Amino acid sequence: MSTAFRFTRPQDLEILDKPKLTVAVVIACRDGQEKLDLVLASLAAQSYPARLVSTYIIDDGSQSPLVLPKIKPRGTSIIRYKNSQGRWGKTAATNDVVAKLNEDVLWFIDADMVFDPDHLAHHMKWHHESDDYAVLGWKRFVQSWNYSPAQLNTALSKGEFLDLHQESWGKELWEDRVERTKDLVKPALDGYRTFVGATFSLHNSQWKRLGGYNRDLITGEDTELGWRIFTSGMRTVVDRQAHSWHLGHSTVEQNKEEIHRHNDPALAQYIPQMHSIRARNNFDWKVPTYQLVVDTRGTTLQQLLALRSQLLALAGTSAVITLLAPWSSLKERYSPVGDELADMREIHSWLKGSIEYNFVEIASSAQLSIDSIIELFNPSATPYYLFIEGSFALDLKDLVDYLLASENGLLGVANKDDRRAFAIIAPALARARRTKGWVYSEIAASFGVVWMTHENFEQINQGKHNRLGRFLRYLKREGKKVNSPRQLLIFIKKLISLGLRKVLPRG
Repeated sequence: MSTAFRFTRPQDLEILDKPKLTVAVVIACRDGQEKLDLVLASLAAQSYPARLVSTYIIDDGSQSPLVLPKIKPRGTSIIRYKNSQGRWGKTAATNDVVAKLNEDVLWFIDADMVFDPDHLAHHMKWHHESDDYAVLGWKRFVQSWNYSPAQLNTALSKGEFLDLHQESWGKELWEDRVERTKDLVKPALDGYRTFVGATFSLHNSQWKRLGGYNRDLITGEDTELGWRIFTSGMRTVVDRQAHSWHLGHSTVEQNKEEIHRHNDPALAQYIPQMHSIRARNNFDWKVPTYQLVVDTRGTTLQQLLALRSQLLALAGTSAVITLLAPWSSLKERYSPVGDELADMREIHSWLKGSIEYNFVEIASSAQLSIDSIIELFNPSATPYYLFIEGSFALDLKDLVDYLLASENGLLGVANKDDRRAFAIIAPALARARRTKGWVYSEIAASFGVVWMTHENFEQINQGKHNRLGRFLRYLKREGKKVNSPRQLLIFIKKLISLGLRKVLPRG
């Protein structure tokens, strides 16, 4: 049985008796001393060895400077982050402070949380097992609380965490997504939406490799980080045993319209999967949906533009396209009449001014291995990486769709003339590029590789019966993205638009 994108993990990890990894607990906050005192009281009761833990409170410009209460973990300190123009807020403060920390694992928590004594220990069992996990705790929201830090600490020492609140609620859409994705073992492309920052942890080395939070974001920074964690091939784990109480409503719940107005365009710049938001306007975006490499030898401009048009048929998608050819030969003397390089020259002349296209030199007789092609890709927050020999008449969007349906890391198609095309999903590429072996072999070993003939591929993607199958796959894939009345409306509009295109004549 296949597993989507191969995000498997052990099922029976237990809390370690003798852990070794050190932990930096990072709490970025502005004001909120009363809740912070409760957070620290619950951290003081954590079962993970105190000698391995340091707690850093980042005071991001509180009106009344935060102070350390009586009940707190040992090794707790306050770092006063000096605000200035362009250097303020959670993302900047956290990035600047964490850059100086040397602990093995970073545990990021909000300053309005109360934790079960084993919460951190459950995070750390994963980090001792492998360094490629991003771990999320399980949280419930509570409306009110009537305990002091001392009363809370005493209750936790008696094992009464679950008795602290009789009434609570969770985020149903979040919990539904966790359930639907088998706790993110089968995340699909929207699993990143599960990544929220109330309590998460990852190895310090991974944080540094990812580059921390995106400094362009003021809110929603955890969602964007979750997307990069996914596309980098890391495994996100939701540990249902890592319990916590969230004190009060979240900021998003209280200010939905304002938050969406602010976050939608900001996040869509960096998350190509938010193509329904991108589709509202015909803007350029910082992170493209596709990186496409085309071997343009023997290709016409019309063939190349047709490939692009089919690939970007879905509104809100974009591409960066690398064109391979012996471009330097265009500098040689020629006549416009009887020009042997007319096709290549036409491509270059029309497209050289567009930032969408890059021109890369290859020899006219070059034999391109798959690994040499893959080396041309730049692993990033882009979800799909494609290659095609440009004279191969293949709908690359169909190739991507079937890659997702196959749940493999790479899907390739070859025709009777031995022309090739293939698509790679980002997590497979990123993880393979971090290994020491052949990238193609690593993708095959960890995510799976499938090659098929053009005839077989066309049979799957054509015909009335198969169009129905493709439509059902579309419904399944797009339906998973619906997690609010607003997104349901967008989904219905897509279906109506799709139906009208099929029914009404073109032209």
